[in-house]
Order: sequence, then C-alpha cells, then structure tokens
Amino acid sequence: MGACNVDLTQDTRKYTQKYALNDVAGVKYLLRDRHRIASRRFRGDTAASDILIDLHSAIESAGLTDRQAEAIALVYGLDVTQTEAARVMGIAQKNVSETIDTAAEKICAVFKRWDYGEVTVELEEAE
Repeated sequence: MGACNVDLTQDTRKYTQKYALNDVAGVKYLLRDRHRIASRRFRGDTAASDILIDLHSAIESAGLTDRQAEAIALVYGLDVTQTEAARVMGIAQKNVSETIDTAAEKICAVFKRWDYGEVTVELEEAE
C-alpha cells in the first residue's frame, strides 16, 4: 500500500487580525470572532487560549447586568441576530443594540484598567 500526502489547508487563506481592546469597536470585533479564535486552540495556538481566558475574565469583571450578559451570550455566544435575540429577550431590537453597546463599553473599561493595547491573532478563512 502506498501513502498519500493531502494538504488539508489548501483551500484556506490565512490573515492576521488585530483587536484594539482599549476601544469599544475592537472589543466587539473580538467578541464577534471568538469562535474562530477558539478553534485555534485545538491547533496548538496557546496565545488564542490566553486571549479567550482574558476575554472571559474581562466579561466577568465588567459588572454586566443580567440583561447585558444575556444579550452578549445570545448575539456573540450563540450567533443569533439582534432581532432574534430581541424576540427571545422580549424587547425591541434597538434595546438589544443599546444593551450590547453598554456591555461592550464596560468590557472595554476593564481592558483599559488592565492596560491592554492590541492583540493580534492569525486566523484562517475558507475560500
């Protein structure tokens, strides 16, 4: 029997993503991409694990209300739309957006207290 080498990554494109964690938009981007960052842990990327641990600690330290934590969990954890999150939460989509904005500001404030700047992650995207 012969052996065959197969390149499993031939259809992927690698790129570097920077997240400015002292900025609300950067925190939202990190929340948005956390599932892709989590997948890096299983390929030996310990930096990805560190980033996710720090993100979890920041969320826990931010003093989010139950409503803010629920909105973050639905939109960024379960990847549902803000409209679907609004239906689940029994509020308007605009309120979900405002709740997420406030939560992201609180998380950003934690990263600022910790004197975080930017983190960089190498991600892969299927073409």
